[in-house]
Amino acid sequence: MASNPARKPQDASKAAQAYDAIKGLIASNRLHPGQKLIYRDLERELDMSKTPIINGLMMLEQEGVVHSEKNRGFFMRSVSAAEAAQIYDLRERLENISIEYAIRNHQPKDLRILAECVRQYGAHPSSLYDRRRLDLDTAIHMQIARMGRNDFFSTMIERFYQSIYFRLNVGVLGASIERFADDHERLLEAIRRKSLAEAKTILRSHTRAARKLMLAALGG
Repeated sequence: MASNPARKPQDASKAAQAYDAIKGLIASNRLHPGQKLIYRDLERELDMSKTPIINGLMMLEQEGVVHSEKNRGFFMRSVSAAEAAQIYDLRERLENISIEYAIRNHQPKDLRILAECVRQYGAHPSSLYDRRRLDLDTAIHMQIARMGRNDFFSTMIERFYQSIYFRLNVGVLGASIERFADDHERLLEAIRRKSLAEAKTILRSHTRAARKLMLAALGG
Protein backbone atom coordinates (compact mmCIF):
# COMPACT_ATOMS: atom_id res chain seq x y z
CA MET A 1 0.00 0.00 0.00
CA ALA A 2 1.37 3.41 -0.96
CA SER A 3 2.09 5.76 1.92
CA ASN A 4 0.09 8.93 2.22
CA PRO A 5 2.50 11.87 1.84
CA ALA A 6 -0.14 14.20 3.29
CA ARG A 7 0.46 12.63 6.70
CA LYS A 8 4.10 13.68 6.87
CA PRO A 9 3.60 17.40 7.58
CA GLN A 10 0.95 16.50 10.15
CA ASP A 11 3.29 14.05 11.87
CA ALA A 12 6.04 16.68 11.90
CA SER A 13 3.64 19.22 13.36
CA LYS A 14 2.61 16.85 16.15
CA ALA A 15 6.26 16.11 16.95
CA ALA A 16 6.97 19.84 17.12
CA GLN A 17 4.00 20.31 19.43
CA ALA A 18 5.29 17.54 21.70
CA TYR A 19 8.78 19.06 21.60
CA ASP A 20 7.45 22.48 22.67
CA ALA A 21 5.19 20.98 25.33
CA ILE A 22 8.00 18.95 26.90
CA LYS A 23 10.23 22.04 26.93
CA GLY A 24 7.40 23.80 28.73
CA LEU A 25 7.43 21.11 31.41
CA ILE A 26 11.19 21.53 31.78
CA ALA A 27 10.97 25.33 32.03
CA SER A 28 8.29 25.05 34.72
CA ASN A 29 10.52 22.67 36.73
CA ARG A 30 8.12 19.74 36.35
CA LEU A 31 10.87 17.62 34.85
CA HIS A 32 14.23 17.39 36.58
CA PRO A 33 17.84 16.44 35.72
CA GLY A 34 18.38 12.68 35.74
CA GLN A 35 14.65 11.89 35.76
CA LYS A 36 13.41 8.92 33.70
CA LEU A 37 10.68 10.05 31.32
CA ILE A 38 7.68 7.72 31.48
CA TYR A 39 5.73 7.68 28.22
CA ARG A 40 2.34 7.06 29.77
CA ASP A 41 2.84 9.95 32.21
CA LEU A 42 3.73 12.27 29.34
CA GLU A 43 0.78 11.00 27.28
CA ARG A 44 -1.57 11.87 30.12
CA GLU A 45 0.11 15.19 30.93
CA LEU A 46 0.27 16.40 27.33
CA ASP A 47 -2.88 14.68 26.03
CA MET A 48 -0.87 13.20 23.15
CA SER A 49 -0.14 9.73 21.84
CA LYS A 50 3.18 7.98 22.29
CA THR A 51 4.53 8.45 18.74
CA PRO A 52 4.72 12.29 18.63
CA ILE A 53 6.08 12.28 22.18
CA ILE A 54 8.92 9.94 21.18
CA ASN A 55 9.62 12.08 18.10
CA GLY A 56 9.66 15.20 20.27
CA LEU A 57 12.08 13.53 22.67
CA MET A 58 14.34 12.59 19.76
CA MET A 59 14.43 16.26 18.76
CA LEU A 60 15.37 17.20 22.32
CA GLU A 61 18.07 14.52 22.33
CA GLN A 62 19.69 16.20 19.31
CA GLU A 63 19.93 19.38 21.42
CA GLY A 64 21.44 17.53 24.38
CA VAL A 65 18.45 18.17 26.64
CA VAL A 66 17.60 14.47 27.09
CA HIS A 67 19.44 11.24 26.36
CA SER A 68 18.25 7.76 25.51
CA GLU A 69 19.52 4.41 26.76
CA LYS A 70 18.95 1.18 24.85
CA ASN A 71 15.94 -0.74 26.18
CA ARG A 72 15.49 1.83 28.97
CA GLY A 73 14.00 4.87 27.22
CA PHE A 74 14.69 8.56 27.66
CA PHE A 75 16.12 10.41 30.64
CA MET A 76 16.55 14.09 31.43
CA ARG A 77 20.20 14.96 30.99
CA SER A 78 22.11 15.86 34.13
CA VAL A 79 24.61 18.71 33.93
CA SER A 80 27.56 18.71 36.31
CA ALA A 81 28.90 21.82 38.01
CA ALA A 82 31.97 21.63 35.75
CA GLU A 83 29.79 21.53 32.61
CA ALA A 84 27.67 24.43 33.88
CA ALA A 85 30.84 26.47 34.49
CA GLN A 86 31.96 25.80 30.91
CA ILE A 87 28.53 26.83 29.59
CA TYR A 88 28.62 30.13 31.45
CA ASP A 89 32.21 30.82 30.45
CA LEU A 90 31.21 30.40 26.80
CA ARG A 91 28.08 32.50 27.30
CA GLU A 92 30.20 35.36 28.68
CA ARG A 93 32.47 35.27 25.63
CA LEU A 94 29.55 35.12 23.19
CA GLU A 95 27.77 38.03 24.87
CA ASN A 96 30.92 40.13 24.62
CA ILE A 97 30.80 39.61 20.86
CA SER A 98 27.04 40.24 20.80
CA ILE A 99 27.28 43.60 22.57
CA GLU A 100 30.14 44.73 20.33
CA TYR A 101 28.04 44.09 17.23
CA ALA A 102 24.96 45.67 18.81
CA ILE A 103 26.61 48.93 19.83
CA ARG A 104 28.35 49.25 16.47
CA ASN A 105 25.38 48.45 14.22
CA HIS A 106 22.07 49.12 16.00
CA GLN A 107 19.41 51.51 14.71
CA PRO A 108 16.95 53.67 16.70
CA LYS A 109 14.07 51.24 16.14
CA ASP A 110 16.19 48.45 17.68
CA LEU A 111 16.41 50.38 20.95
CA ARG A 112 12.65 50.79 21.05
CA ILE A 113 12.19 47.03 20.68
CA LEU A 114 14.84 46.34 23.34
CA ALA A 115 13.23 48.85 25.72
CA GLU A 116 9.90 47.06 25.36
CA CYS A 117 11.54 43.68 26.04
CA VAL A 118 13.15 45.11 29.18
CA ARG A 119 9.84 46.65 30.29
CA GLN A 120 7.99 43.36 29.88
CA TYR A 121 10.61 41.48 31.89
CA GLY A 122 10.34 43.97 34.73
CA ALA A 123 6.52 43.99 34.62
CA HIS A 124 6.10 40.20 34.78
CA PRO A 125 4.40 39.67 38.14
CA SER A 126 5.71 36.22 39.06
CA SER A 127 8.37 35.98 41.75
CA LEU A 128 9.42 32.66 40.21
CA TYR A 129 11.73 32.13 37.28
CA ASP A 130 8.90 30.49 35.33
CA ARG A 131 8.45 29.76 31.61
CA ARG A 132 7.22 33.29 30.87
CA ARG A 133 10.19 34.78 32.70
CA LEU A 134 12.51 32.52 30.73
CA ASP A 135 10.96 33.65 27.43
CA LEU A 136 11.20 37.33 28.40
CA ASP A 137 14.81 36.97 29.49
CA THR A 138 15.75 35.17 26.28
CA ALA A 139 13.96 37.86 24.23
CA ILE A 140 16.20 40.57 25.72
CA HIS A 141 19.43 38.78 24.91
CA MET A 142 18.21 37.75 21.47
CA GLN A 143 17.21 41.32 20.62
CA ILE A 144 20.72 42.48 21.53
CA ALA A 145 22.12 39.78 19.22
CA ARG A 146 19.82 40.85 16.36
CA MET A 147 20.82 44.49 16.78
CA GLY A 148 24.29 43.51 15.58
CA ARG A 149 23.00 42.84 12.04
CA ASN A 150 24.93 39.57 11.77
CA ASP A 151 22.37 36.92 10.86
CA PHE A 152 24.77 34.01 11.18
CA PHE A 153 25.76 35.05 14.68
CA SER A 154 22.13 35.66 15.71
CA THR A 155 21.15 32.16 14.60
CA MET A 156 24.11 30.60 16.36
CA ILE A 157 23.52 32.38 19.67
CA GLU A 158 19.79 31.62 19.56
CA ARG A 159 20.56 27.91 19.37
CA PHE A 160 23.02 28.30 22.21
CA TYR A 161 20.47 30.02 24.46
CA GLN A 162 17.82 27.43 23.70
CA SER A 163 20.25 24.66 24.54
CA ILE A 164 21.57 26.02 27.82
CA TYR A 165 18.25 27.20 29.23
CA PHE A 166 16.72 23.77 28.81
CA ARG A 167 19.75 21.82 29.98
CA LEU A 168 20.07 23.79 33.20
CA ASN A 169 17.59 24.13 36.05
CA VAL A 170 16.79 27.80 35.50
CA GLY A 171 14.38 27.82 38.43
CA VAL A 172 17.31 28.56 40.73
CA LEU A 173 17.69 31.97 39.06
CA GLY A 174 14.51 33.16 40.77
CA ALA A 175 16.57 34.42 43.71
CA SER A 176 17.99 37.24 41.58
CA ILE A 177 15.03 38.32 39.43
CA GLU A 178 15.06 41.90 40.76
CA ARG A 179 18.81 42.18 40.34
CA PHE A 180 18.56 40.89 36.76
CA ALA A 181 15.78 43.39 35.99
CA ASP A 182 18.04 46.21 37.18
CA ASP A 183 20.92 44.83 35.07
CA HIS A 184 18.69 44.91 31.99
CA GLU A 185 17.72 48.55 32.61
CA ARG A 186 21.35 49.61 33.06
CA LEU A 187 22.42 47.63 30.01
CA LEU A 188 19.77 49.36 27.89
CA GLU A 189 21.05 52.77 28.98
CA ALA A 190 24.67 51.81 28.28
CA ILE A 191 23.71 50.71 24.75
CA ARG A 192 21.83 53.98 24.22
CA ARG A 193 24.99 55.88 25.15
CA LYS A 194 27.10 53.50 23.03
CA SER A 195 29.29 52.86 26.06
CA LEU A 196 30.87 49.54 25.14
CA ALA A 197 33.07 49.26 28.24
CA GLU A 198 30.13 49.89 30.58
CA ALA A 199 27.87 47.48 28.69
CA LYS A 200 30.50 44.74 28.86
CA THR A 201 30.96 45.29 32.59
CA ILE A 202 27.20 45.00 33.20
CA LEU A 203 26.92 41.87 31.07
CA ARG A 204 29.90 40.25 32.77
CA SER A 205 28.45 40.90 36.22
CA HIS A 206 25.01 39.74 35.05
CA THR A 207 26.33 36.46 33.65
CA ARG A 208 28.55 35.74 36.63
CA ALA A 209 25.68 36.28 39.07
CA ALA A 210 23.63 33.66 37.20
CA ARG A 211 26.66 31.38 37.06
CA LYS A 212 27.16 31.63 40.82
CA LEU A 213 23.52 30.67 41.53
CA MET A 214 23.67 27.75 39.12
CA LEU A 215 26.95 26.35 40.46
CA ALA A 216 25.72 26.67 44.05
CA ALA A 217 22.62 24.66 43.13
CA LEU A 218 24.82 21.99 41.53
CA GLY A 219 27.13 21.83 44.51
CA GLY A 220 30.00 23.46 42.66
